[in-house]
Amino acid sequence: MKSVNIFDVSFILVYFLIIMGIGLYFMKVNKGGKEYFTGGSMIPWWMSGISLYMGNFSAWIFTGAAGFAYTAGWFTILYLAMGPIAYLIGSSLTASKWRRTRSISPLQYTHTRYNLSTQQLMSGVIATNFILSAGVQLASTCKLFAPIIGIDMTLIVLIIGSIVLIHNMLGGLWGDMAMDVVQGVVLLGITFTVMPLSLGLIGGIGELFKAMPPVTFDHTYNGVHYTQDWLVSILIISSIGFAAGGAQRFYSVKDEKSAKRVGRLAALLALSVPLVFGIPPLVAKVYWPDLAQVDFFKPYVGRNPQDLVFVGLVLKLLPHGLIGVFIAAMLAATMTTLSTVYNMVSSIISNDMYKGVMRPDLSDKALLKAGRITSLFLGLIVIGLATTFIHSTFGLFNQMQAFFTLFNIPITVPLAFGLIFRRTPKWAALGSILWSLIMGAAVRYLLGWDIGPQVYLSTLLSFGILISSTWVADLYRSRKPLLWTVSLLISAVLGTIFALYPGAGVAPWQINASIALAVILGPTLVPLARLFSRDTEEEQKEIVAFYKRLDTPVDVQKEVYGAGRKQVATLPVVGRTIVFLGVLVSLAFLNTLQSGEVIAVLAMMTILLGFGGTLWIAGKRVQMQEAKTAAALIDH
Repeated sequence: MKSVNIFDVSFILVYFLIIMGIGLYFMKVNKGGKEYFTGGSMIPWWMSGISLYMGNFSAWIFTGAAGFAYTAGWFTILYLAMGPIAYLIGSSLTASKWRRTRSISPLQYTHTRYNLSTQQLMSGVIATNFILSAGVQLASTCKLFAPIIGIDMTLIVLIIGSIVLIHNMLGGLWGDMAMDVVQGVVLLGITFTVMPLSLGLIGGIGELFKAMPPVTFDHTYNGVHYTQDWLVSILIISSIGFAAGGAQRFYSVKDEKSAKRVGRLAALLALSVPLVFGIPPLVAKVYWPDLAQVDFFKPYVGRNPQDLVFVGLVLKLLPHGLIGVFIAAMLAATMTTLSTVYNMVSSIISNDMYKGVMRPDLSDKALLKAGRITSLFLGLIVIGLATTFIHSTFGLFNQMQAFFTLFNIPITVPLAFGLIFRRTPKWAALGSILWSLIMGAAVRYLLGWDIGPQVYLSTLLSFGILISSTWVADLYRSRKPLLWTVSLLISAVLGTIFALYPGAGVAPWQINASIALAVILGPTLVPLARLFSRDTEEEQKEIVAFYKRLDTPVDVQKEVYGAGRKQVATLPVVGRTIVFLGVLVSLAFLNTLQSGEVIAVLAMMTILLGFGGTLWIAGKRVQMQEAKTAAALIDH
């Protein structure tokens, strides 16, 4: 297997310069908080769609997910196939509604639809979830880089974490999305090259089917149990998650039609995931059935060496130069994913928490400064977390699943369905979050339930509170004895389930603690019902006014191109950047190449030059057309 040489390092350094150049180019666009956090709602739908797709990928999929695929086989392909379905469901639910919120942060609307207390609780939980997940993503990148470059893992966390942080502080959302497009093309080019070359190692796709055992639905990976219930739970979480978590990509485009296109494009791109990301680790399982016997993996035995199988294939199959491109693409994937997290979480903290509570009169320029300062502190926290996660024996895949499945449902259900459920009282989301979060954590970490049943219960409780909140409020006003009966019945049902269905190896005290939580939880419905019943006539008018706004289509002329705003040119810049990368890849011919490696270079050149050239040429035409359209709207 190859090691990195000066040719690869040169590619990586040039790629870094390109990344920083994109950040500097779009820095001039950021005149205030609205541009920094939403791109002024002028982001092209195709750019936002690619960004939504790429925002869910980082080096984690080439490390943690690849390690899981190596172990679980075809089961992982089913997991990866959930993405396209989830994108379609999620965007169909909320894409146009998010655009009509006219938000600059995913939680801005919750202050009006719910209340300040709910907004602040949501802000804290979302920030915690994304910061922890970002730590795993950064650790994944550094685990990938360390064996290739030969640098200590902790040191490389500090280096890469700092680069990501600087890029985000410069470019804002425009820089993030432009880089998403560039690195998306590079990433797909690399994976579409590695996948067929890897199959060539074992004689083709037919041999892979013969060698791999049939799909099974029962896997234990680093002590965590995965079954078909986990697959269903991933579909539930991802669908609702995209309905809520895709907010920034939906409200950063000009109108509702564009917002819907964002989700559809992401779903279309996600069809490639099972093939290009899932197949190579399965090939590695056939080609390297015992990693402990392969020199490249020996130093990592006992520390999840399977996380590096995709890296091993890249080093074996790609020539120098393309190895550098792969490394740079992985860095870019993580950079844009983390930049998305920093941008979104900083918008929540600076706009919803800082401005919303402490400085309501904060100007747009001051909000931009607050956002950048917040991003700085977020980056430092994530770097600290990554230095811990990278040395954990729990495994990167399990770490991501733990955070993903615990925090997502409690927050995303009220966040997404607050746009849909019109009769829900203002305090309902608070009860939904607390019940779902507390019980989800209890059954997972006290009762030892698998992820699937944990998500089922969390989803049931979250939706249950939201849907029944109006009825529960009526019970508090007029039939309190029945309300108490219902609350005690909930405790009895949950307590009985917990007593009858503990996880394997759970101690008696854990069962008793879970039952005690169930006994306590039910009666909390009464004080929650009191909160639900407190909506005043004025607050109900606020909710009616909110949905009236949500029913009002976006006036593109007034809201987007008002005050003389002009469309930012993106296609030519992105196209030229990709073409430059294609020319850069052609330099790989300067190395002595084997026949298979020639094919790899030609494939990458064709993808980069073809796609980049198309964007460049089309960009000039689109730029002229958009300028004419904007001018006509302004004159009108």
